[in-house]
Amino acid sequence: MKTSKIIFHLDLDAFFAACEMAENPQYQSVPIVVAKNDVYKKSIILSPNYLARSYGIKTTMLTSEAIKLCPNVQIVEPNMHIYTNYSEKVFSYLSNINKKIEVASIDEAYMDVSDICQGTETIDFAKRIQNEIMNIFKLSISIGIAPNKFLAKMASDMDKPFGITVLRKRELSTKLWPISISKMNGVGKKTFPKLEAINIKTIGDLANFKDMDLLKKNVGSSHALSLYEKANGIDESEVEYENYDKALSISNSHTFENNIFDTTYLKKALKYLVNSIVYKMSQKGLKTQTVGLQIKFSDFRIISRSRALDYPTDDEYIIFKMLELILEDNLPDYFEVRLMGVFASRLVESNISKNQFDLFSNRELIDSKSKVHELVNDIKSRCGEDSIGIGIKKSDLER
Repeated sequence: MKTSKIIFHLDLDAFFAACEMAENPQYQSVPIVVAKNDVYKKSIILSPNYLARSYGIKTTMLTSEAIKLCPNVQIVEPNMHIYTNYSEKVFSYLSNINKKIEVASIDEAYMDVSDICQGTETIDFAKRIQNEIMNIFKLSISIGIAPNKFLAKMASDMDKPFGITVLRKRELSTKLWPISISKMNGVGKKTFPKLEAINIKTIGDLANFKDMDLLKKNVGSSHALSLYEKANGIDESEVEYENYDKALSISNSHTFENNIFDTTYLKKALKYLVNSIVYKMSQKGLKTQTVGLQIKFSDFRIISRSRALDYPTDDEYIIFKMLELILEDNLPDYFEVRLMGVFASRLVESNISKNQFDLFSNRELIDSKSKVHELVNDIKSRCGEDSIGIGIKKSDLER
């Protein structure tokens, strides 16, 4: 009999602000925001501490708006070196007590504790983690506990700061479904209005939505199915902990010489990055089941988003379109991007993973694309990775 997994989502509370408070005791009892302290107070807030939040101050708010809400708020210049250092130390501590950990971003991680916890000892283990991180690093962490990654992620947001929340599948209708669809992990600013347009306003509305064709038409076939399953508590993605016997992921990134605020140019860079990881996969005889995107903004914010594919693939077009959707869904209205990276994970060998085609696939087109990819990869093998590409090459990114 298959037993349910026990997954933790560990989320460091108000991380940048918390690091500043840990480094500077004088900030413990005052409202602070981490942001560029520019003359005109037009910078974006990266992280307010919880005292600042009590005044209504939020992440991404302008510092000028924060000052109106709380005139004595202190603006602290961001120091990415400090935050990275704390992040590395915390996740090193976590990996020492359980190797099955997947770092999702600078301030959050997933942990599979199925093999080491059962019943009430699960809560005791979570409390131990919380208390030790507070005692050692002076940082608060919230923990969501659930049978899969999606539910654990949603649970960790339900009781902040320093909360522990258990979310069971039998509790979906009371704990998960009343939440606004805009708060659902995987629903970004582009997807949210598309769902709202078909009267999906809560996660429960999505879980019980009957017209799957309409849902697919609005948000895309693959994304529709993924969101629908997650709303119903289904998420088969694994915690991708380190495995030295197999390649964990293949990735590439590009740091721009100047900050980029042009979506078209970002998509151009995205094509190059996709070309590069697909080439690396072909060299290793691999296909990917999950693709992801990392964006570093000029104000030090870093986001990392990933989505599972319907089946393993090394098709550049499929991978690009999925990453393009992630990009569109996560770019704010005003942005300056400093770095963009892509990655492919949950890799499988090509010879045990055949491409699947639906009834309406154009087989001649698929075969011709396959031949083009083989030719391009052959030229790259003989002349170098940057010698040729489909649609874009690295020199096109020079600006």
